Formats: sequence, structure tokens, C-alpha cells
Amino acid sequence: MIALLAFLPGCSTVQGGKLYMPETFGFVPVAPDIYVEPGTDEATQARLREAMNRAEGAIRAAYGDVRAHPVVHACVTEKCLESFGGKGTFAKVYGNRILLSPRGLNWHFIAHEWSHAEMWTRLSLPAWKRMPQWFDDGVAVAISEAPEHSEQHWQFLVASDVSRPTPEELHGLQSLDQWLAAVRRYSDNRNAERRARGETEIHAVYAAAGHELRPWLAAAGPSGLRSFIDRLNAGDAFEAAYRTARLGPALTPPPARSAPARCARCG
Repeated sequence: MIALLAFLPGCSTVQGGKLYMPETFGFVPVAPDIYVEPGTDEATQARLREAMNRAEGAIRAAYGDVRAHPVVHACVTEKCLESFGGKGTFAKVYGNRILLSPRGLNWHFIAHEWSHAEMWTRLSLPAWKRMPQWFDDGVAVAISEAPEHSEQHWQFLVASDVSRPTPEELHGLQSLDQWLAAVRRYSDNRNAERRARGETEIHAVYAAAGHELRPWLAAAGPSGLRSFIDRLNAGDAFEAAYRTARLGPALTPPPARSAPARCARCG
């Protein structure tokens, strides 16, 4: 899991790496897979345990089983969040370590980050590097069902004629840098200011990814998602695997007889 940290920005990598030694840096264990900031009340601890169970159920429903077993670290103050590299975020994942902000202490954001960890666990490194960021985040949005990124929010954006990515533009968001640039371009990163002014929040980029992936996941189902991941591991191009999986197993054309056999991680 540490390997994933190598792909994160430098400062964030160092701060996030501290989560692998949570008690050394002040977190308190309240369950085998949950650490909290000192002073976290019992009611919040109980909610986190319940949220962890619900998030695991959402991952199991989407993937068919659970392979990643992330550890959650909950901050109840912004000072704690900033010290671990999460300033300005609801939640963040470093390998199999999830960092929650005071605003992200619910199953939606645990499930979102767990989906990233689950995808990382199932993919070979070459396949993970080929998978577009919009797809990884779109799956996480669909699984987590966060109101901020919901289909209802998408329909609000459409009805209000709020600027949002087209499907073609969305599919062009291949790298994390491109994804973050779109978040800035569509002002998804300005919601703290909107909240301060009492305005409606805008999550155009995340909502667009969720809107794209919900019907795809519904058509593919857990077996289709796992088959799609297997194909990426076998070296298939993303767009070809994505289009075929959306057809559903019954409509997937058989491979050509002359096609050579492939195996995951063969290179």
C-alpha cells in the first residue's frame, strides 16, 4: 500500500505517511480499524463504528466481496486534519489509510475512500496507472451515495444550467492532475466560500462522474465490474473494456479464436 503514496504530492505524502503510525502521532484506537483524535466523544465513536459497517456493506454490494480492509482515522478538528495533509477536503485515502475531516464523519465518505482502496487492491500497478481518474472517482461516487454528488444534485445542475463537464470532456480526465484542474475549472473547490455565504454548493465534476457510472455499474453488476478489472489487469485498453462491460455479460461478444491467451500481471 505504501507504493500508492509515491504517486501523491510530496508534502501530502509525508503527512499522510504518518497515518501508518497513528498512535505515535496522537490518534487513539477505538476499534481494530478505527482511530480517532483525542477528545472524540463516545457518540461520535459509536457513529463511526456503525458507518464503517455500512460502508463495508456498500463495497461488498458493488464488488461482490471485500478485499481491501482500510483503517479509518477521524479528525474532529481542522487542526488535526491539516496536520495529516487533509486541509480543505472531506476525506482522503493514502493506500489503505483513510483520513476523515470533521465534515466527513459518515458512511458516505468512508465508502468513497474505501472504493479507491478497493480498486487499488484489485488492480496491478500497470492497470491502475492506465485507469482514468474520472472512472475511479465515478465508481466511488456511485457506491458512496453522498448527497453532495448524487443524481439529484446532477439534475439540479442540469435544471439550473450550471456549467458542467460534457461526457467527452469527462472521459478526457485521465490523470489526477487533469481531474483536479477540472475541479478548479468548474469551481467545485469553492464550496467553503459558498457555505460561508449561505449559497448552494456546486459539485459539477464529481456529480458528472457519478451520473456517468451509475447506469454502467447497474448494467455490469458486481461480476461485470470484477470482469472489467480482470481485463485491465490482463492488459486490455480501458475504453474497450469499459464499452464491452456496459453491454452486460449476455451481450458481450466472444473473443476471436485466434486471439492469444493473456494473464493478469504477465506484462
